[in-house]
Amino acid sequence: MSKHDPSSHEHEAYKNTGQSNEESGEHAVKPVYLTQGEINALQKAIMFLKFECEETDSLLYAGSPLLNSVLEKVRDAHDYAEYTKDFHSRPNEYAERFMRAKLERSYAEELAPRDRTAEQKAEILSSCMYPYPVKS
Repeated sequence: MSKHDPSSHEHEAYKNTGQSNEESGEHAVKPVYLTQGEINALQKAIMFLKFECEETDSLLYAGSPLLNSVLEKVRDAHDYAEYTKDFHSRPNEYAERFMRAKLERSYAEELAPRDRTAEQKAEILSSCMYPYPVKS
């Protein structure tokens, strides 16, 4: 049997299809098996979306708590997890300048501009900047 065969013993979770609504909702935990190459690709795609994609619509995903959680999990599963955690524990001035500018463009593009407190803007920036801490 192959690793991708749902009937294989490695994928016992696929056999339990009689899950309740609580078990199949947004917070249900499902096993996922990724190769190191897939982990690298997923991590790079999320980091691109956050820190290289110029489109302000990408902010919907860049600050997503769910994508930040995925990023944390793939980082922890990475072969170089300790190095990556250390690297991401330091502020990234370039990424922060990029994110601040993208957020400002987004606020300016709103059809119905919303007033945001400094605290709300700081929280949005912090979510979008994950996994980097905000310097200022």
